Amino acid sequence: MKTHLAAIFALFSATAGIAEPTKSSFFTNDFFGDGRDRWRSASYTLFLGFGGEKTAGISHDFRARAEIISPWGSKAQLNNDDRPYVGMLGFGVFANDRYQTLEYNIGAEVLFVGDQTYIADFQQSFHEVTGIAGYLPRDMPHKHVGNKVTGMASAEFARSLNLSDSVDFRPFLGLQAGYETFGRMGFDLIVGGYSGSERYVRDPVSGFLQPSSPNRSIRMEDLSFLIGADYTYITRSEFFPTWSDVEMTSGRARVRVGLQSQVSVASVFFGLTYFTKEFETQYEDQTIGVLSFEFPF
Repeated sequence: MKTHLAAIFALFSATAGIAEPTKSSFFTNDFFGDGRDRWRSASYTLFLGFGGEKTAGISHDFRARAEIISPWGSKAQLNNDDRPYVGMLGFGVFANDRYQTLEYNIGAEVLFVGDQTYIADFQQSFHEVTGIAGYLPRDMPHKHVGNKVTGMASAEFARSLNLSDSVDFRPFLGLQAGYETFGRMGFDLIVGGYSGSERYVRDPVSGFLQPSSPNRSIRMEDLSFLIGADYTYITRSEFFPTWSDVEMTSGRARVRVGLQSQVSVASVFFGLTYFTKEFETQYEDQTIGVLSFEFPF
């Protein structure tokens, strides 16, 4: 595990040295939405975007992410009817460019899953040290998805329709095969500074977009408003293994709304994403909060 991670970090570091990357990040947490700690509990995703000087002119992004998917541990959700615990670390690379008016994002990700990631240890220690109430993966009886190295390949295609100088309507279609196999269709409505960007990156958990082009810092100075929704039909998920009695839902929807603003010298984004149920016995739907900060250095 350590050897694999060292090789991936070396690749990221070597590529980052080619040119100054465009950085985009998303932090999601259920506490900022529902005020609880469950299911799509928390994640952090970092993108490094490059213009394609060393890749035949094709712009691309490197993505590193960590995510916690946990049971609830509440009397309202019986243990036997709750989803297994998942801790994961992912590293991917994606061609992120356009052909004429068609925007595309095509790539692959290597995913490390299970206690080998030490995500469960981190979550346990965080709640013990801070005293903040939350799910304790070492103390609660829910089963964990086991150690594995897996991955996926994905493609997303979109077209930005300029409704005005500062309003874009962006329908998209996505496909993924691997640890989760699905088809997805949806749209994003982008108002303000985020509109008109040459390229975007999408947070895999919340679905929110951020610009990933060299003029990103200029766009962050203007107020932006985002609305989006998508529907996913999923046929396979390694996060619901065969030994679990929990049955995943095939159809899922996400609805999101967010606001980005300049606050003093920092750009601040906050949004909410609403999820329909991801497994049949899930007690209720879920809403998570999404945060992003950018400070000049």
